[in-house]
Amino acid sequence: GGCIRDTFWKKKVQEIDLAINIDPIRLKDMVSRLKCKVRDIGLEYGTITVIMEGEKFEITSFRKDIETFGRKAKVQYSDNLLEDAKRRDFTFNAIYLSPEGIIVDPLESFPDLRSGEVKFVGDPNKRIEEDYLRIIRFIRFSIEYESEAESSTLEAIKLNLNGVRKISKERILNELIKILKNE
Repeated sequence: GGCIRDTFWKKKVQEIDLAINIDPIRLKDMVSRLKCKVRDIGLEYGTITVIMEGEKFEITSFRKDIETFGRKAKVQYSDNLLEDAKRRDFTFNAIYLSPEGIIVDPLESFPDLRSGEVKFVGDPNKRIEEDYLRIIRFIRFSIEYESEAESSTLEAIKLNLNGVRKISKERILNELIKILKNE
C-alpha cells in the first residue's frame, strides 16, 4: 500500500513492504535458504524482515484480525487478498501490486488515492479501536494530502482520543517527526 501510494504521488519510496499468501513460518524457512538475513521480530503477526544486499523488506502474510488489543492483535493467516485488504487502516493502503506489476485493488480504493482522500477502511471507529496510532497517522496523511475528514471519522477520533495515551512515546514521536518532515 504505502509503496504504491508514494509512487503514485511521485514521492521517494521509504520502504518496501510485501504481502504474500504464504504462512509466515513456511515463508521464513523458504527465505532463510537465500543469501540474506532474516529477522522474525513481527512473526507473531505474520511479518518477517528480510535484509538482502543492504535493502530491508518487510514481508507479511495475508491475514485477518480475529481479536485486537490496541496495537496488538490475534491473527489468522489467510490466502485471501480481500480479507487482508479489509483489515488495513486506510483505503489507499489496501491497494496491492502483483508480481507482474499489475495494480490489484480489491476494495476499489484507487479513486481515494487519486483524489488524496484519507478514508479508513470500513468503520472508522473499529479501525481506530484496533490501533490508536491510526488517529495520528490519519492526521499526518490528512495534512499531507490536504484531505477533509468525513463527519463519521471526526466523531470516531473524538470518541477514541484517550486511546492515544496507550501508544508508546516512541511511536508517537516517530509519527510527529514524519508530520514535520512531511513524509
